[in-house]
Amino acid sequence: MKFKFKEWSLGGKFIFFSTLLAILSLFMTWVDMKEIKLSGFEQKGYIFLVFYIYPMYKLLKDERMHKIGGKASSILAIALGASLLGSISIDETGNTVNAGGTGLYLYITASILLNIGTIKYLTIKEKISDKKKKLQ
Repeated sequence: MKFKFKEWSLGGKFIFFSTLLAILSLFMTWVDMKEIKLSGFEQKGYIFLVFYIYPMYKLLKDERMHKIGGKASSILAIALGASLLGSISIDETGNTVNAGGTGLYLYITASILLNIGTIKYLTIKEKISDKKKKLQ
């Protein structure tokens, strides 16, 4: 498994950076209530990284990604992140306040980037053949 970052398509780079952002988000605050702050690890956010395995595997192996599988995994990552964000709220003097932290917002953003990456992903061979077609 060779690491050919410069040869990856734009979609491949999106997949790679979104995975790094999702991992980084685990170290940040996912729940931010007044006195209670929980990181992504404390919220078991590492389980959400399972949706990044298939796109990253295909990227690193330079294999064609099944478009439905890639899109489904990224859409599930977005949906579960958003549902977790919606479920984290506190009641403060009669007002409901969302207690989602910056790490959770970063995870959702990374999942959106993953979705864009799975849509734009091309293998290195497909990228080269697309360039040849454009030159003709």
